Amino acid sequence: METFKDLYDTPAEKLDAFVAHVLQPDKEWKDEVKDVFERIAEFFQEQCFQDYMMSDKQVKVIKVVKGGSFSKGIDLKHTSDVDVLLFLSCFSSYKDHYKLRGPIIEFMMEKLEKCQKSIAYNITNISKRGSSKRSVAPRSLNFDVQSKKRKKLIHVDVLPVFDALGEENLPSSKEDYSDLDPRLTIQQKVYEKLIKNGGGPGEFTPSFSELQRNFVKHHPAKLKSLLRLVKHWHREYVKNKYPRKHCPPKYALELLTIYAWETGTEKAEDFSLAEGFVTVMKLLKDYKSICIYWTDYYNFKNHVVGRFVKRQLKQISQTKKNKGPVILDPADPTNKVGYQCRWHKVAIEASYCLRQACSRMKDGIYISSWNIKEARNIWVTLTCPGLWNLKYYVNPYDPIQEMKKEIERVKKIPINDQRLSFKEPRIKPKVLIGHSTLAKYGIFYQIQIQVLDISCAKCKIHVKFPDDTYQTYPFEKKDTVLMVKQQIEDQERLPVTGQLLRFQDQRLKAGKKLRGYRIKDGDTLELELTGGKNRSWKRKEMSVRA
Repeated sequence: METFKDLYDTPAEKLDAFVAHVLQPDKEWKDEVKDVFERIAEFFQEQCFQDYMMSDKQVKVIKVVKGGSFSKGIDLKHTSDVDVLLFLSCFSSYKDHYKLRGPIIEFMMEKLEKCQKSIAYNITNISKRGSSKRSVAPRSLNFDVQSKKRKKLIHVDVLPVFDALGEENLPSSKEDYSDLDPRLTIQQKVYEKLIKNGGGPGEFTPSFSELQRNFVKHHPAKLKSLLRLVKHWHREYVKNKYPRKHCPPKYALELLTIYAWETGTEKAEDFSLAEGFVTVMKLLKDYKSICIYWTDYYNFKNHVVGRFVKRQLKQISQTKKNKGPVILDPADPTNKVGYQCRWHKVAIEASYCLRQACSRMKDGIYISSWNIKEARNIWVTLTCPGLWNLKYYVNPYDPIQEMKKEIERVKKIPINDQRLSFKEPRIKPKVLIGHSTLAKYGIFYQIQIQVLDISCAKCKIHVKFPDDTYQTYPFEKKDTVLMVKQQIEDQERLPVTGQLLRFQDQRLKAGKKLRGYRIKDGDTLELELTGGKNRSWKRKEMSVRA
């Protein structure tokens, strides 16, 4: 039997064997972990809450669910934790769960310490795990179980959970959703409740643990091998190397690995494990632009959920050093997995990993990665109101200029005669600048973009430039001064921040609508430029565009 020492010393062509011999759990270990789960589950279900009352009601265990890597089928040999999720009757809402879980965990801890002999295992290191904030109640009861046949401890997390997806918590009405899948529609209502509850990011994710499990569990065996390899790398070379740093959780890397497989192989059941591993490392190396999500359990059709998810996908800057990717939990839209973690530490280690033996063949040739982007392609509907619609499949990181080229090709409208803009509820309309990307506008989802053809525009304004040349731009009554500035940036590459517009000697404010200044068709605005680079600017095109 081949022996393996270290992942970094294992050549790429041996990674399949490395997973099989080093990471894949054997049946004996699986049976032992299963036995631990069943004994712990039985104790809490049958013994722990006997005659325990809360708010004048007896606390009952509705169901016990297996969570974590073991439930997903991606546990590692001799290292997996056991997550035991107790769905309790005393939690009738998210607020109940937040308020009562502290006393529940205290009671569970006392009961376990008194009755641990009934579990027939040696239990040690009993503690509570919670937030770093003292005001936030603990989330789980934690302890180690001494295995009968091995010296290795099995770590157990027991989480009291609100049954958010239970039938009694689902709305009975299905009206106004006849065009949608009823099951998905009801689930959207559950997510709507979650969002309206206003808890912290991922505060109630355990309530959706069954969906997390199902999301991973039914994937091909080869993908689970890749997930084990990435998890092993995360544990050995990130968590062990930076134990006191706030590193991203393994779940974030699991989701990133699934995304890489979905987009890099089109969900193939067989693929190169080495290529998949190298792809994940390259994504981690350049993590800052990543923005990924799934619509298996929630989507954009529900107004509340859709608006919230769109906000979640915005890449809000943290610090330059700690800016992380956006990875939305497919089971819980409130959970930005790995947000505000120290991703730069992971990136450093991923970069180092790409130079090791595991990233190249024995002959020294480096493994190529799959051709994937940091975000999924999305459908964009390009619409010229009242005239035509055009569907376009685009990546958020592709230049907007590519869309303009497609419009020119299909609709014969010259690029310089196009104005692209978008408007969403509670967001001011914006003109899309050709040299920018949809990602810069925080657009990572299906959207409708309005196309205005200058030659067909009902209203036009002229802009006088500092070199006494003129340019003509289309506008609509609802347009703001900012939208004019954005068109100028689009055509002339003059940043909006360096522009000052005047009309009849009055300085125009960017956020105000043109009609607020009584600007009408045929009027002329004067442009002043600020900043050293802008002052030396000269127009390339000197003619007036009518």
